Amino acid sequence: MTRDRIAIVIGSLQIGGAERQIAQIVPRLDRERWDIDLITLSRPGPLAEELEHAGFRIWSPPLTSAITRTGLAIRLFKALITGPWLLLWFLRQRPAIAHFILPEAYLIGGLCALMAGQKRMIMSRSSLAHYQSRHPLLFRIERFLHPRMSLIIANSEAIRRDLIREGAPASRLWVIRNGVDSDTLRPDTERGAAVRQSLNIAPDALVLMIVANLIPYKGHTDLLDALAGIRDQLPAGWQLLCIGRDDGIGESLRAQAAAQGLANHVQFLGSRFDIPELLNAADIGLLCSHEEGLPNAVLETMASGIPVIATEVGGTGEILEDGVTGMLVPARDPDALSRAILDLACDDAHRRDMGAQSRTEIERSFGLDICARAYDDLYRQIMSRPPQGKA
Repeated sequence: MTRDRIAIVIGSLQIGGAERQIAQIVPRLDRERWDIDLITLSRPGPLAEELEHAGFRIWSPPLTSAITRTGLAIRLFKALITGPWLLLWFLRQRPAIAHFILPEAYLIGGLCALMAGQKRMIMSRSSLAHYQSRHPLLFRIERFLHPRMSLIIANSEAIRRDLIREGAPASRLWVIRNGVDSDTLRPDTERGAAVRQSLNIAPDALVLMIVANLIPYKGHTDLLDALAGIRDQLPAGWQLLCIGRDDGIGESLRAQAAAQGLANHVQFLGSRFDIPELLNAADIGLLCSHEEGLPNAVLETMASGIPVIATEVGGTGEILEDGVTGMLVPARDPDALSRAILDLACDDAHRRDMGAQSRTEIERSFGLDICARAYDDLYRQIMSRPPQGKA
């Protein structure tokens, strides 16, 4: 059987929620049915190496891959030199389906594919569109592209509602929720004990964990404020582990922790590949974001049998049942966060019950294979019907 070629376009394959999701889903797609290329618009990143080892082709613009500096001017320059390269790629390769992941890939890739005459196109969005208020031109480009997509995928109902407000054709909207590998992410006390020992954390200490890159909207400042108000009410020796890439605010967060008397309780571990092992060391998972789509961090923590305290933003309430698999609190509310942390910190039995319920929910509804099958079905549907133009 002839395989149909799919081009998946994404900004990079650095370590991040959407990037990890793609790196895990692609190998689970039907390789007898699909021939998959991955295109990154900048330096591919460590996740690309795993995909290459699995036999997938990775394409990247040769010039932009060498640019490591950031900033608005650099991003505009990279877009200007990436566009012609990507347009030429589509003209030469002519994939059956082009699939754009996240806004940057959608804006640049969508326009280039459209100019190249690409007929079957998909866009995936995994975050709420708050960025559009800061960049009205990008909003107008997205509104132009939406009706030209064959299908648009949201990973939560919250994002689906966002897209409808933007004028995306409701008949072309699908919701495919993220999946997690429940075999790799699982409760394992031995792994947790080893991690605690490596980090000099006592076996019986209370461990809080937040897995989120150090970006202002992830709410680390709110979390430190919340902990500062209850630091002496928590069990002696408690620790907060902050896992994630420093995107520019790491120094200020360390200074805040020191000023609030938390320096001995907070460890910034940076970007890590051993998330499953680290999660086994935690008693409570945290998500303090001001905005989210459907946060992988919550799903991964639940899969590890750990209760989560999360801000009720985006699609978080679609996966976390308040009082059953975790606790939901308002965003930007350190006092509410403090109360929730104290409630769970002082009730071991409640934590264990919530963790068990979390694991059950992941196995039932959020497995990676479930997610991969949904993508297979979506691609098949697109190939089974004539290409769609503007709605």
